[in-house]
Amino acid sequence: MILPKPFGLSLANYGDYTPAVRLIGILGGTSWPSTILPYRLLNQDVQQRLGGHHSARIVLYSIDYHEIRSDYSNGWNDIPGLLLGEINTLLGFQPDCWMIANNTLHKIYNQIKHQLPSDPPMFHAIDLVREHLLARSAKKVLLLGTRFTMEDDYYAGPIRSAGIEVEIPSEADRVRVGAIQMELAEGRSQQEFTDYFADLIARHSRTGCEAVILGCTELPLAITQESSPIHVVDPLVLQCAACVDFALAP
Repeated sequence: MILPKPFGLSLANYGDYTPAVRLIGILGGTSWPSTILPYRLLNQDVQQRLGGHHSARIVLYSIDYHEIRSDYSNGWNDIPGLLLGEINTLLGFQPDCWMIANNTLHKIYNQIKHQLPSDPPMFHAIDLVREHLLARSAKKVLLLGTRFTMEDDYYAGPIRSAGIEVEIPSEADRVRVGAIQMELAEGRSQQEFTDYFADLIARHSRTGCEAVILGCTELPLAITQESSPIHVVDPLVLQCAACVDFALAP
């Protein structure tokens, strides 16, 4: 269902009043623990930049992920239509820019973006990661995420095409990372997860990796810059910063 356009949320509908912050849209709900993160990041950034009592203007559309997630096994042909419907619902709230708080769904977004309007702008996680790595002149990086994300080319491909070597963990580590990601998605976090990732990242730093990409929105719950010996690239942080840059632009 697409909400009617005169919903009162667009900047154009405020008459003489112009909010300090444009409206940011988030497609979330792909796990509740990770959906909390962009809400917090956006508000912290806006408050830090503007001070006072400012906060981010956000429309957070939290989807029921079950049907899409269930189709990851054998229903990939059905997911584009499901995601398109969810995105259109979010866009019905008339955000001025938007983001998808899920890395895997960027693969599907790439397939349906031609069916979506170019305005409002969408801040694409993988594009932002590639630009960030190029700005740092990175030569070799470690990619972590779900097993699918680590093994499929939708994430590593665009980064490799920019001349950056992408390393993924061994089979045993991919299984372990995937199992931890599922635990984090259910809201279960343990110190042993942070310890494991610190060791995993340290091992890959010794093979020449200069940065680690957190290619799954749950991983920042167990990996921080403080626990990593190399630079941490969190796509959510990059997406949120890009949204705030846009939302506060003159």
